[in-house]
Amino acid sequence: MHEEEIIKQLKAENERLKRENEFQREQIAKLEARLAKYENAHTPPSLRRGRKRKKGYDEGFNGKPGQKEGHKGVSRPRANPDRQVEVAIDLCPDCGAKLGDPIRKESKIIEEIPEPQPIIVTEYKIAHYRCPSCQKEVVASDHDLPAEGRFGNNVIAQTTLLKYEDRLPHRKIQNALKRLHGLTICAATVLDLTRRAADAVQSQYDAILNSVRNAPILYVDETSIKVQGERHWIWVFTTPSETFVVIRKSRGMKVLMEVLTRRFDGIIVCDGWKPYAKFTKRLQRCWAHLLRESKDLADKIEEAVPLHGDLKDLYEELTDALENDPPPEVRMGLLEMARSKLHQWIMKEYMSEKVKKLIGKISNGFEYWFTFIIQPAVEPTNNRAERALREHVVLRKIIGTLRNEKGTSIHERIMTVLATWEQNGLDGLKMLRSSLVS
Repeated sequence: MHEEEIIKQLKAENERLKRENEFQREQIAKLEARLAKYENAHTPPSLRRGRKRKKGYDEGFNGKPGQKEGHKGVSRPRANPDRQVEVAIDLCPDCGAKLGDPIRKESKIIEEIPEPQPIIVTEYKIAHYRCPSCQKEVVASDHDLPAEGRFGNNVIAQTTLLKYEDRLPHRKIQNALKRLHGLTICAATVLDLTRRAADAVQSQYDAILNSVRNAPILYVDETSIKVQGERHWIWVFTTPSETFVVIRKSRGMKVLMEVLTRRFDGIIVCDGWKPYAKFTKRLQRCWAHLLRESKDLADKIEEAVPLHGDLKDLYEELTDALENDPPPEVRMGLLEMARSKLHQWIMKEYMSEKVKKLIGKISNGFEYWFTFIIQPAVEPTNNRAERALREHVVLRKIIGTLRNEKGTSIHERIMTVLATWEQNGLDGLKMLRSSLVS
């Protein structure tokens, strides 16, 4: 084979490998882009795929599963029986002899649910009167008579909880009501029953909004949801005792202006999304978001490793120091120390563009990282709002999209009151039934 022919073949092979390499790079970029939708610096560790399992489940771990020695066990409390059943026989099953009196009795308490109960159909004969004084027509009412429709308040309340508490789609709700009570309803009726429940809690929804607007400290977060296939945003505004929910097409400051109004003068704990800083300067930026982002960079870029370590050490030092609620003068000393350290890290020279971008975020929010030091009631992370969003995230995976503005409004009101009732240790079913009869 001539030298020229060999060179020609090698060039052709080189071109083929270049094309193959370029194709593989494109495929890797596409796969990384897809993965980034599910795993990125803003994905909580609990939701990351393929995360490390706990030590107790690693291969080669020889420890025994279950509770460790010295752990105090907790048993289910013994229930008080509603009835007693005598379990006895007269004859021996083996030889047929008469047994006589028992030599001892064993007590065994069993908890059981009743058989499915059929619906109760009630005819209300409602008296109408003509007032002899003002001549107005007066209509009698009954505590159990619903404001509208043919279904009672229990049906409305249970259907609503099956939808929003148990996260069942309409078809499953239909099946559950049919199986448990022999009640046949269609999907449109399920939607309308939840609408009636939402109308019944409207005043409570408005009261929660008013409380949120006057809150001294507010935890706010948002996540996407589709309405008629278009992207919208679920916003949650939460305190230790209230959670308020709205769904809007915007993720911008106008939602904050609508919900909180210009009169809001509390502190907002949030992530680094720009509209918050435009709305108010009374902020606490979330340290959990910052540490997740720095950890994500440290896993990929060596230059970010010491930065992440310094940020993590500073956060732990501050939270440990604040654990015993030190006096104001100690808090001011911690603030000056923290600001000085953070300023030193910001002023360093970095080579990686991604690290520079993170430093830019830290620098832009410099005034908002340490509000929790001088304000004892402020938490350093936005975990409270993230927890409030989890119910919506799970429900979003099930329903995929909200169908219309009517369903959106129902979702806002029902999810607001259910979350708030739970925060206050109230029974959702009792509260919903109470709202329907009042």
